[in-house]
Amino acid sequence: MKYRNESGRSMVEMLGMLAVIGVLSAGALKGYSAAMFKYKMNQTIDTYNQVLQRFMELEQKGWKEGIEIYDAEDLIKYGLLPDCQVITDSYGTEVCKLPIGTLGMGFYDNGSYVLGEFRIYFTDSKSCIAFASAGWEKASPVEWWNKPAENYQGGFIQAGSKDIYWPAEGITEVKMSDIIEGCQICETNLDTCYFYHVIRNEL
Repeated sequence: MKYRNESGRSMVEMLGMLAVIGVLSAGALKGYSAAMFKYKMNQTIDTYNQVLQRFMELEQKGWKEGIEIYDAEDLIKYGLLPDCQVITDSYGTEVCKLPIGTLGMGFYDNGSYVLGEFRIYFTDSKSCIAFASAGWEKASPVEWWNKPAENYQGGFIQAGSKDIYWPAEGITEVKMSDIIEGCQICETNLDTCYFYHVIRNEL
């Protein structure tokens, strides 16, 4: 009897330990997932910062008339993302894979009109919100924003379906509520789940 009692207590203790280990493991896994997301998001933000810096360097040197940047090959060619991991998106366009999301660009200068934009696509609202709230309105040079506002000449930053920054219209602060609202589109339509950064739009 004494052996069975001790055995019973040991079994209860073992089950208790397993329960504690299970709880701790779940917490550790959740913490690990959160840490990995933060790490990958920081990498994504750093990568895009490098792309913007390189683009600004090219801006300062001056573009040649007729230049076009449309796909991953062009991003590599002009040194915007030389280590680009090329993948094909749902539209059949070659884009660069980021730690979180993908990067695509459209830019051309035909001598009379200049248009430039970056698009970073995501697969969930959490990523969209984290990236869009990284302070890109401060990272964009003032000279990128062009007037007159009545012709909608100017740049803007967009999260999903929501315009969150348009200096030509007098908006000078990005609101977190606008970012969250825009990124909610990710829950229903991943085709429009992106961060859209216009860098040139001028005659």
